[in-house]
Amino acid sequence: MIFITHKMDEVFAITDEVSVYRDGEFVGREDSVNLTREKLIKMMVGRTIDQFYQKESAQFGQPVLEVEGLTRRGYFSDIGFSVREGEILGVSGLVGAGRTEVMEALFGITPKQQGTVKVHGKPVKIDSPYDAIRLGMAFLTEDRKRSGLYLNLSVRDNITMPSLRNNLSGLFLRHRSLRKLCDNAVGTLRIKTPSLDQLVMFLSGGNQQKVLVSRWLATVPFLLILDEPTRGIDVATKAEIYKIMSSLAKEGKAIILISSEMPEILAMSDRIMVMHEGQKVGEITRAEATQEKILHMATGEPLSTFKEVHYY
Repeated sequence: MIFITHKMDEVFAITDEVSVYRDGEFVGREDSVNLTREKLIKMMVGRTIDQFYQKESAQFGQPVLEVEGLTRRGYFSDIGFSVREGEILGVSGLVGAGRTEVMEALFGITPKQQGTVKVHGKPVKIDSPYDAIRLGMAFLTEDRKRSGLYLNLSVRDNITMPSLRNNLSGLFLRHRSLRKLCDNAVGTLRIKTPSLDQLVMFLSGGNQQKVLVSRWLATVPFLLILDEPTRGIDVATKAEIYKIMSSLAKEGKAIILISSEMPEILAMSDRIMVMHEGQKVGEITRAEATQEKILHMATGEPLSTFKEVHYY
C-alpha cells in the first residue's frame, strides 16, 4: 500500500517505510523505525526542529488594541486584553473556552452586548466586519472552506476581494494595480497555482491558506487575528506561515494567534491569554510559559495555584 499524508501522527502510526519529497524532488527514504519526529521535519522542510518555529525578537511599541469588559451573553463575559505593536498575543484554552467567539465579536461578525474597544487609544465602534477592515484589522478564520475562501472563484478574486474599494478609479477598477498586487502575493508567499484564473477549490490546502493570508495582507492591516492558521496544512507550509508571522511582527504589526497546538502557542507567542468556559483565567509571559502551566489555567485554575510536579 502507498499512503500519502502530511500528518505526522499517521506517518508514525501505520507506515513501515517513508519516502519524502519536497518541492517536486525526492529528498530521501528511511525505515519508519529509524525515524524521529525531528529527523522527519528536517527532511520535509529542510531545517531542524529548533529552526522550524521561526520566531524573531521584535521591539514592542504602544498598545494598538485595548479591549475591556467584552461580553456576549451565553458565550463569554467580561473579557479584557491588549496587544502592542510588534507583539504576538497567543490565545489558548480547551474546546469550548470561547476563544473564537471573542474574536468574532471583536471583529463584528457576531453581536456583543457590552464592552469597549480602543484602537490606537481611541474608542471605536465595530458593528460589522466592514467596520473592522476599515479600521485596519484582519481576521483569518479557523475554517478556510466554510468561512474564509470563495471556493468557486479564482485565486485573483479571492486575493483582491477586500481590496477592491482601494483600487477604484471613479467607477472603474484599476486592473493593472490589482494584477501587481496578486503577482506580489503569489511571489512573496510562494503560492503554487497554474495561473491567477485557477479556481481556488483546486489548490492544495496549504496553498489555499496562503491565498487567504495574502488576501488580508493586501489590506495592509495594523492587526491580524489568526485563528488556527496552520490547521490542516503540510509541515513545509506551516514553517512558511511562522516565518511570515515573525516578519510581520518585526515590521511592527500586532498579531493575535488562536491555536490548539501547544508547541505553536509556546514557540510563537510573546504573551499568552488563557480562557476557560467563556472566562479569561489569566495571562502568562513567554518566559514563564510551560505546557503544564497553560493546561493548569485552561482547566479554570489561576496560575497562582500551580505547583510544579517533578517526576523521578
